[in-house]
Amino acid sequence: MHGGHVKIGQVVGLGAALNVPLGFVPKFVELFNMTDGDIITSAFLQWVIPFSGGGTNVISPGDKIKGATSGATAVVEEVLLASGSWAAGTAAGFFTVQEGSLVGTFGSENVYDVTTQAAAGIDDATVTVNVVHNVATTTAVASATTTSAISRLEGTAGTSGAGFTIGSVIAEAAKCLRYVAYQGD
Repeated sequence: MHGGHVKIGQVVGLGAALNVPLGFVPKFVELFNMTDGDIITSAFLQWVIPFSGGGTNVISPGDKIKGATSGATAVVEEVLLASGSWAAGTAAGFFTVQEGSLVGTFGSENVYDVTTQAAAGIDDATVTVNVVHNVATTTAVASATTTSAISRLEGTAGTSGAGFTIGSVIAEAAKCLRYVAYQGD
């Protein structure tokens, strides 16, 4: 974990997707078009994995889950139970993922808890694809996706560092874009 970081900065839009390396992937970013003052985009960049059909094995914070089909793995940071129960095998809700622990991409598939289960094939929950959440504010709040959104920049050796990417629609050419990026504890 990085502890609590806040980075404030500005970039000039290029009219194309724009990487903003920070040295960490923020949990939350706010982006403001300061030139026109017409777009504010907010993005929660921590991975969230919706689940349903929770089996009777309780998945808890700190447990490592694995996709039975994709082989993707992640360490669960928080379990948000929306309905049902683990005891009845009807648990449904959301897993938040510990930063840096996601390997691969979950699809719509069964997952099992590799912390407590040695073998695949045990259905501890059914998940859908891992997601992040974006909202763009112009005159009304609306969901923002793909080129109108902010996405995670994981960073790899030999390329730009971890941070976030501004989608091409909101990275308007020759516009001053100011951001505030937060990384929690």
